[in-house]
Formats: sequence, C-alpha cells, structure tokens
Amino acid sequence: WLDIGESSYSSLQTTLNRRVSNGLTFMINYTFSKEMDDLAGVRLPGANYLEYSVGSIDHKHVLSSTVVYKLPFGEGRRFNGGSPVVNAVIGDWQVSGIFTVQTGSPLSIGANCTGGGIIDGSCYPNYTPGFTGSATLGGKPTTRAEAATAHLNAAAFTNPLAYTYGNAARTAPDGLFAPTVENIDASVRREFPIRESLKFTLQADVFNLPNSVYFSAPNTTLNSTSYGTYTVQGNQARKWQFSGRLTF
Repeated sequence: WLDIGESSYSSLQTTLNRRVSNGLTFMINYTFSKEMDDLAGVRLPGANYLEYSVGSIDHKHVLSSTVVYKLPFGEGRRFNGGSPVVNAVIGDWQVSGIFTVQTGSPLSIGANCTGGGIIDGSCYPNYTPGFTGSATLGGKPTTRAEAATAHLNAAAFTNPLAYTYGNAARTAPDGLFAPTVENIDASVRREFPIRESLKFTLQADVFNLPNSVYFSAPNTTLNSTSYGTYTVQGNQARKWQFSGRLTF
C-alpha cells in the first residue's frame, strides 16, 4: 500500500422540490463546494511533494433542475375545449426539461523545466515579475473561429530557472478556470389510450435545445504555439429523437 497524497471536500448542498400541483412538478439541486488535494501525480520516492491546491475535479457551483408540466388543455383540465375533436388534438400533452450549469475546473499551466529528470514531470511556471495585466485575453468562445484565438496571456508566466520550481500555483494560478458549462434538454410527450389496457405513447426529445457550443479546457502548455486556444468541442450540436411506444 502506498500513500500518494490527500484530499478534502467541503460543500453546501441544497434541494428544492415541488410535488405535483396543477400539473407541475419540479426539483432544483444546487451545490457550492471546494475540493483540495495534492493528487496531480503519483508521489514516489525521490519525486517532489506536490503542493496542496484546488483539485482538478473542483467545480465551485453546480446547479441542476428538472421540471415536468402537464399542459392544462383537454378534458378534465383547466382549459377544456368542450369538443371531443379539440380535446383529441390539444389534450393530455406533457412537456419536461433538464437544465444544468456548472462552473469550470481549475487550469494548470505547464512550463518548461530543467531538472535532471527529478522535477521535469511536474513543472509549473513563475509569475512574470512586474506583470500587471490579466492572465486571460477573452471570454468563453462560442464558435470555432473564436476558439482558435488565444484566450490566455502567455506574458503572465515565465519558465523557472534550472533546478527550481516555479512560484505559480499548481492549479488555478491567477484565478484561471475552464469556462462555465450550461445545457438544456427537453421533451414533449403524449399518451393515447386505445382501450383499457392498451395505450400508445408518442415522445419527442431534443438535446442541447439552444444549440449552444462549449469547448473543453484550453491548451495550457506555456511554450506551445497554440497556448490559450481551444481545440476540443465539449458537446454536440442540437440533436432530435422521436420515439413511439405501445404498452399493453
């Protein structure tokens, strides 16, 4: 057995529920948390003791919510068309959705170290002396053209001297975090009774309803020509799914 580090997690977790009332049901979960560790790599004899810092799995704010609403149209509902034909068209529809948002995980800047094979594997830069600007150059990219433009300022950091560690934090130096991620999925559903024990269900689902784009963490290798740019899209374009089910 090998002790390779330690971690701690603290959080505030809240939940708000509303049971069925006038056809509406919803649940909202919110977590405010912080995870700290020194687990960026395996600590072996002769290797460095990694500094205790915000962990790579840390997401300060996480909000998720679900809602189900039976539309108030049709027989037995608030707005009854009064006509069997009208009720057959607009009655018994249900809409639902899932909304999630979470802040990004901390970034870690990789520098170029000369350490005789001892510290090279976990090299972090120095903060540039006298630098007064921002370590970021722009907000969250929403198109591939924006993603290809550097969003981190390489001038904020410098490589450390040979056989030395940089003074920048292991994670989130100068408050650098990956972008916040948001998503909305939704569905529309209706059951058509055929007879007492037989019914047909029609459903349409849409994933990434607003067709938004988000990219994963940017390139954080300080000496790379693509430092600060985003190359990997973290989600898919809007997708539709239609299904039918016969229950008996």
